[in-house]
Amino acid sequence: MEEQNDEIREISVHKDQIMSEQIEDFTTCEFPIETPWGEVNIDLLSFEKAKKRAKKIANPPGPNEMGRLVQEFLGGEEHVDTMYWGPKLGGLIKFYTDEHFSNYELVEEFNYVKGMKLEPTYGQIQLGKNNTQKFVQSGWRFYQNDNFRFVIQFSVDQYDNDERISIMTTEFSKGLFMIDELEAGFYQSGPLKGRFFDMSFNILERDGRINDLIAWNHDIQEQLNKDVIQFLSIIPELKARGLPNSRGIILSGPPGTGKTMMAKSLANQAQISTMLISAEMIHAKNQVKKAFEVARKLSPTLMIIEDIDTAGTVSRRFTDHPILGEYLQAMDGMEPNDGIVIVATTNHTENIDPAISDRPGRFDRIIEIPLPGVNQRKKVLLNYLQKLDCEEGIEETIAKVARSTDGLSGAWVREIAQTALIEAMYNGREKIAKEHLISALKDVLNRRGMAYQPTTTLSAKISQKNAEPYTM
Repeated sequence: MEEQNDEIREISVHKDQIMSEQIEDFTTCEFPIETPWGEVNIDLLSFEKAKKRAKKIANPPGPNEMGRLVQEFLGGEEHVDTMYWGPKLGGLIKFYTDEHFSNYELVEEFNYVKGMKLEPTYGQIQLGKNNTQKFVQSGWRFYQNDNFRFVIQFSVDQYDNDERISIMTTEFSKGLFMIDELEAGFYQSGPLKGRFFDMSFNILERDGRINDLIAWNHDIQEQLNKDVIQFLSIIPELKARGLPNSRGIILSGPPGTGKTMMAKSLANQAQISTMLISAEMIHAKNQVKKAFEVARKLSPTLMIIEDIDTAGTVSRRFTDHPILGEYLQAMDGMEPNDGIVIVATTNHTENIDPAISDRPGRFDRIIEIPLPGVNQRKKVLLNYLQKLDCEEGIEETIAKVARSTDGLSGAWVREIAQTALIEAMYNGREKIAKEHLISALKDVLNRRGMAYQPTTTLSAKISQKNAEPYTM
């Protein structure tokens, strides 16, 4: 049966060749056809030529021709090695190739489309607030030095948008070795090293003013300085002695007490690679695992896990959340988290699972962050208002407001200062006066009280409505 099919294919190919040769011998081969618009003459020769051109456009000899160009440049048959990364991380690594291969001569750079050399396709990344950089997202680069040549293909996976780098050389697995060196260099000196970024690899700005907005409790400040800042400084010595050099701290307390601000203040002081993780960033399985992998490669690394309880990672009683398992595996898996310090925040001390808190090496210490006392509340107001224009003699009113805000978080206290500013502007005043602070205090206390009052749920409203007699 297979032999018969081969014969049929040979006959078909031979027939097409004969017809093509015959057609090309004709100067013209026209015949009329009837259409809804009348009789039309068709030139069969022109039709065949047009069909060939269309076939070439639809199926360009790109890969084959590109392969020939690569082999000619390399001086032999190429061996291809490829690596994939997620979109953001891969974009950063592609950007880093400029620095990593700067000792080689860039002979040529282009994108090969339908048999033509065009400009590469560039992507953009943000390396800070006002620092946008471009990188080759899709295209080819030909590199050489005195005794070595290689080719890099940059591309994007069409199914999941992963960034892809392929390196071609004449040596087996040489490209894979070069990719490994590229990745190692990226983590040692690339754009993430020493930067503040989130787990999606967006570069964040360190706010040098944040420490001025925190009304530090002296004891808590000293404890964090010892457990985080000083610990980071001795990591090299601990590592050299073969001792554990990772640490986990949980900051626990009511909302608005400044837990996240404290964590970010530590990031400013540490000035090392810092990764921010929040619950809303976690959308898929293994994201936490991958985040820890990056943190290990960048170490020493500070990891800030914001509102860890909202991701289902603090208490098994909420739900059987798979992310809890991911965190536990990441913290005491096969690979030690050398050089990683974790600072996590939670609003629910009572819900912290013993699986997290009762084992050193996961979280070694839980630090309670209480609501601010009167002196802290006064400091919060002063820190905020000193950046604004205030009338003279307002200090006494600030002290009065601080005494009147027992039970309020630092966030609510800052809201008083913000509301006072709005009040002054609304009344056409250039400076904040005593009456603006008093008015703001009353407004915030009222709003804060309303925030803690139970509200009628939608289901209750519906039930109440259904209980009422129907009227037209």
